[in-house]
Amino acid sequence: MSGAQESDADTAEETIDGPPRDSRRVFFALWPDAETRARLARATKDAVRHSGGRPIAKDRFHITVAFLGNLTSAGLEIASAVPPIRVGAFALVLDVVGTFESSRSLWLGASSVPPALTELERRLWEALTAKGFIREERIYRPHVTLARRARPVEAEITPVEWPVGELALVESLPAGRNVHYEPLRTWPL
Repeated sequence: MSGAQESDADTAEETIDGPPRDSRRVFFALWPDAETRARLARATKDAVRHSGGRPIAKDRFHITVAFLGNLTSAGLEIASAVPPIRVGAFALVLDVVGTFESSRSLWLGASSVPPALTELERRLWEALTAKGFIREERIYRPHVTLARRARPVEAEITPVEWPVGELALVESLPAGRNVHYEPLRTWPL
């Protein structure tokens, strides 16, 4: 089974060409609640504007933990059976703005990644590879993508604390020239 971890933003999730009808494009993610999304949007508004990039709608904000790609129904069922991964709820403070130059994506990340998030990503991939999923060899860089086709910016932002309590399995669906993300299922951490 395929599977890839995106570290240069979530470019693989952003493919506009729809997957074949017999497969679904999915990933595991941290999925913020509406209040956290609003705080993320407010804190990064100026950075996004100064980047000149195409803003990502706040309803699409997330942090990818494991990108799986196009899965058949059977693959989706196998992936869905992997969680829960019990690491406990944790606070994630997002306080650093950066740009992935290769994809020209503006992102928001953490200057200090909580050990629970590192453990979640490691244990999730451990369980997925045991089920036959293939992990792309990249360093995990948890981030929220803020804009595409963005210029690098020097920006100070008000840190946003995100109370993380669950892991989501999310489907990426074509929506015109963009994509729509639909959480399929969540599990407590």
